[in-house]
This record gives sequence, C-alpha cells and structure tokens, in this order.
Amino acid sequence: MANLGNRVFRGKKEQEAYNRTFAGRYQILLKKNHFVFFGLPFLLSIVAGSLYLQKFTSVKWERYDEKYRQLGEDEMLSMIERRRPVDKKEDYYRLQGLLKQHEEEVGDDYEMVRVKRKKEDEPVW
Repeated sequence: MANLGNRVFRGKKEQEAYNRTFAGRYQILLKKNHFVFFGLPFLLSIVAGSLYLQKFTSVKWERYDEKYRQLGEDEMLSMIERRRPVDKKEDYYRLQGLLKQHEEEVGDDYEMVRVKRKKEDEPVW
C-alpha cells in the first residue's frame, strides 16, 4: 500500500533549512528516541491532568458519599425523637374532618350522575 502525501518533498537546501528549525530538530530527535520525546511527555501530561482534576473528582465522590452515607447511632436516635407519633384512628378521623370541611366549603348543590355512554363504547363481554 502506497503512502500518499505523508512525506513532503524538499530539496537539499530546503531540507537543511528545515532541519535548523525547531520542528526539524524535534523530528530528528524523535526518530532517534521516540519514547523519550513522544511517549514520556504524553504519559506526564496524563498524570499531570489527573492531579489537576483531582479536586473535581473529589467533589464528585464527596457528593456520592453524602447521598449514600450510613447514619450513626446518634443521628438515628435524633431522627426518632423528632418523628411525629402515628396513630391510625387519630389520622383517620383527622382526615375525615378535613373531608367534611371541604364538603362544607363546596356545598351540596350538585348531584353525582353517571354519564350515558355511546353504544360503541359499551363493553362487550
């Protein structure tokens, strides 16, 4: 398979001028020892990025810990003390009272009547 356009053709003078530039010197060094001049900077940038982003990841895990942390014994006891005692009968009658108040506000000026269905809407068993 032919490499099309990967290498730039330069004359002898152009190549010498290119080799004196930073990019030319870097390419020569890269051909001699590619790990030191390419691999090592790449790995160092990954490690430096990880250290730089450590604060952001710590915030993420702190939020996760707050969400799923286990309660201590003191916290559990304090939650139980602040809880309202539940009595089914009392709550039932309290809710019934609320319903009666609502009925008094609305009044009895309406009657519940079933709406007649169309024949095609009738269920066929």
